[in-house]
Amino acid sequence: MDNQRLILFVVLGFLFLMLWQSWVEYSSPPQPTQISRDNKVNGDIADKGTIPETPTITSDSPTLGLDSASQALNQTAKGEPVLVETDTLKVELNTNGAGINKVWLKKYSVDIDHPDELFQLMNDTGEDIYMAQGGLLVQNREFPTHKTLYTSSNKSYRLADGKDVLDVEFVWNSADGITYKKIYRFHRDSYIVDITYKVFNTSSKTWVGYQYNQFKRTPLEAQSSFNPATMVPSYTGGAIYDRDEKYRKISFSDMQDENLSILTTNGWVGMLQHYFVGAWLLEDDSKYEIFTNKLAHNKYFLGSKSLDPVSIQPGMAGELSTRLFIGPKETKRLTEAAPGLELTVDYGWLTAISSPLYWLLDKIHSIVGNWGWAIIILTILIKLAFYPLSAASHKSMANMRKMTPRIKTLKERYGDDKQKLNQAMMKLYKEEKINPLGGCLPVLIQIPVFIALYWALLESVELRQAPWILWIKDLSAPDPYFILPVLMGASMLAQQMLSVVAMDPMQKKIMMAMPVVFTFFFLFFPSGLVLYWTVNNLLTIAQQYTINKKMGV
Repeated sequence: MDNQRLILFVVLGFLFLMLWQSWVEYSSPPQPTQISRDNKVNGDIADKGTIPETPTITSDSPTLGLDSASQALNQTAKGEPVLVETDTLKVELNTNGAGINKVWLKKYSVDIDHPDELFQLMNDTGEDIYMAQGGLLVQNREFPTHKTLYTSSNKSYRLADGKDVLDVEFVWNSADGITYKKIYRFHRDSYIVDITYKVFNTSSKTWVGYQYNQFKRTPLEAQSSFNPATMVPSYTGGAIYDRDEKYRKISFSDMQDENLSILTTNGWVGMLQHYFVGAWLLEDDSKYEIFTNKLAHNKYFLGSKSLDPVSIQPGMAGELSTRLFIGPKETKRLTEAAPGLELTVDYGWLTAISSPLYWLLDKIHSIVGNWGWAIIILTILIKLAFYPLSAASHKSMANMRKMTPRIKTLKERYGDDKQKLNQAMMKLYKEEKINPLGGCLPVLIQIPVFIALYWALLESVELRQAPWILWIKDLSAPDPYFILPVLMGASMLAQQMLSVVAMDPMQKKIMMAMPVVFTFFFLFFPSGLVLYWTVNNLLTIAQQYTINKKMGV
């Protein structure tokens, strides 16, 4: 097999890998992940029978396993919305359950053509339901859940100028003399929300309770046809993290197969989608049960329940608290919010390479201030890093090209006798000290870097609606005028013309068709990726031209 055919297979294989990975994510749900299930709570974690049990499929709230007749009070009443606005978030809470029903991100618009229409991350209506809910579980008492009707003194809140925090308070009084306050604390320039339950035990008995928090979501059905323009090859579903087991995905198919129960003492529980994430942040060294629940009408629940009881003596007050991250997958914010949360930026199986590449891209951007120019500079740096390998590859191609007339003569001499032709060609390579694989192996080594950068650019929310120059207003969207893809195709054609060697007619047709095929698919790729590929092609052309000229080809 000659050098040109190997390069052909490598390039086609790279394209196939990108398209296949995108197609699998787009057209079918992730396969179930094998996650250990432990429905029994060990004695050293909690005494089973003294805490409420794991959620069941018969209800969207945790099953109590206790006398809970009083729980039904006020749970079917319709609540009222409570609007909250900060510099980063616009949130709609509701007195029914005091949960988060709607979330808009003020620094992110729906698309570049509608800059005033805020991107909505959470919603309690329509086909794509995505909510954050929570409540308490208390021994032998009436207690507030995510269906309890609270009261709120105001119906709207706004973070005032000069203030760094905003508190929103809900109140509920139980029939047995307990006052509950659920307090949301929002922060300036932050996507973290502190949630605290204050319990005032005015009864004559000790209060013992636990906290639970969950996401409620109905996943959208996958489209039936393959359309590269609307393809989003990114994971949508649940994920968890703890120090022992690290990062694990919990897909909707996992939740559908069974109700999971996982014990942990740290980490987070999240619901992921392209560019954005919601995550309950668990306290370190506290015991939790992570649970999932699948109900009718395509409703899924993923959340956590504390297993460390909080006791409040009569006449005293106490607190139960948690934190929630709801926002974009900005790597710096994720890293500061919780260990492992940055892994929600899903670079796939090449994370070890993609993550450093993004780090370098971010550092370049901090200097030049434009993501487009940062991509160009990063491409140049990568090309310089691989210059020795690329130079060896191009020299091998140049040598092969010098042999083109002699190879053509051998083909005319041996005709259809492939065996004798191959023997004669190998003898020629040996005499001229040419390695037919010399141009291909360096390319193989570089392919993982190309794929890693592909995912780094695709997953980075920082490139979402980031402009470059002139007509490129959004590096995460396709080129609206297809100029970059056409330039990329032209550069690929020029690159092939510089490196062309003797080949049979079928190979030649395939090689000439490749720029057309690549151009077609790149019409729908994010322009940031096309920019990288185009610049890389231009640098390759310059390098190949220089080497050819030196070698007199």
